[in-house]
Amino acid sequence: RELDKFTTNADSTLGNGKLTYPVGLISADEIAYAGGVYESTNTSFYLYTGQAVWAGSPSLYFGNAIEYGLNSTSDFSDYNVLNAYGLRPVVSLKPGTVVSGGDGSSTSPFIV
Repeated sequence: RELDKFTTNADSTLGNGKLTYPVGLISADEIAYAGGVYESTNTSFYLYTGQAVWAGSPSLYFGNAIEYGLNSTSDFSDYNVLNAYGLRPVVSLKPGTVVSGGDGSSTSPFIV
């Protein structure tokens, strides 16, 4: 249903206009694209923060829901949702968005 799609524009025929700040969770595919290797630890890529975070991608259901994420040592795998992990928000930029400034790190972010 079109009204189940969250959008920022209430006049849009493509959604419901309920979002003020369109932010989502990082997906398992985006973690892999950034350098995460499934069931492997990578502490040298920019997603490593020493904190466990969930991805917005489900893995399976086996008595409890299982979700992809990064644990505190940056091991990319799937974990029981009963674990207390944080969230990593992401934003999607439209094609043609001008980005300048830093290197994209937390200490030298891009300027949009």
